[in-house]
Amino acid sequence: MSVPALRQPKKVHIEEKRTPISYAEPQNYLIVTLNDGQKLVVSSDAYHGMLTAGELFRCVFCETEMVRDLICKERHKSSENHRKILESYPHVEEFKENLIRKLSGGHYCTVCNVIVTSHFIHKHISSDVHQRELQMALGRATSYKPFN
Repeated sequence: MSVPALRQPKKVHIEEKRTPISYAEPQNYLIVTLNDGQKLVVSSDAYHGMLTAGELFRCVFCETEMVRDLICKERHKSSENHRKILESYPHVEEFKENLIRKLSGGHYCTVCNVIVTSHFIHKHISSDVHQRELQMALGRATSYKPFN
C-alpha cells in the first residue's frame, strides 16, 4: 500500500485591523510664579514630571511607573512621598524661565515635559520647539483663570 501524499496547507494572509488606542485625558494646569514675578502656566503633569509611555505613566522624579489610570496618577502626584522628592529637584536658577530641573542623568524640561541629556540642554532651550512651548506657557498666563 502506498502512503497518500500530504498536501501543503494553503497560505492564507489574514490582515488584522488594529485600531490605535487614543487617550483623551483632561489636562490640568498650574501657574508657576518665578522669582521676578513672571508667570508661566504649565500642565500639572509636566510640573510633577509625569511622562506618558504607552499604557503607563512614569514619574521622572520618583522613578516609578504606574498603570495609565487618571486616579492612580493623581493619587501619586498628591502623595506625601512624591511631594518630598519633588522638593529635592528645584528648578535650576541658571535657566530661569525655562523651568529646567537637574536630574541624576540629565535635565528635565518642565515646559516641554521631556528629559534632555546634559550635553544637549542648551541646544534644547534654543530649539524652536522649546521656544514655542515657552511662548504658549507665557501666553496662557495672561488668559488663564484658575478654578476656585
